Amino acid sequence: MLDNYLKKQARQDVDRKLSVCFILTHSESEKEIIGYYTLSNSSIRREQLSENLLQKLPPSYNSLPVTLLGRLARDVKFKGQDIGNHLLIDALKKSYEVSSNSIASMAVIVDPIDDQAIAFYTKYGFIQLESGKMFLPMDTISQLFN
Repeated sequence: MLDNYLKKQARQDVDRKLSVCFILTHSESEKEIIGYYTLSNSSIRREQLSENLLQKLPPSYNSLPVTLLGRLARDVKFKGQDIGNHLLIDALKKSYEVSSNSIASMAVIVDPIDDQAIAFYTKYGFIQLESGKMFLPMDTISQLFN
């Protein structure tokens, strides 16, 4: 599914300004893709957040701005080389920088495709929401880069 996205859909999404796709390649061969991720603006309804998170937010916002990490994948040939970790850290850094400098975002959200993805994001502190999405507050992300 993730291979097909990159081959068949990514260019269209970028052209339509639906997402931006960041691709990691070998330095010696720009044609071999090691991994990729996509980012886009999104929002989350306040009802989807826990009371603990809501206490820190003004009640006047029904929808809250977030960054969607829509897809993250690495080539199976690179399994066990921490490529997914590096891609995630890069995505979080880009998201944090944009939220600090140009477009407000209070968190990064993901919609994990399976239990393995849930375990991966949980390892980085993402919070599981009732909707199935996972949520990492920008305040938490800022601690990685400050």
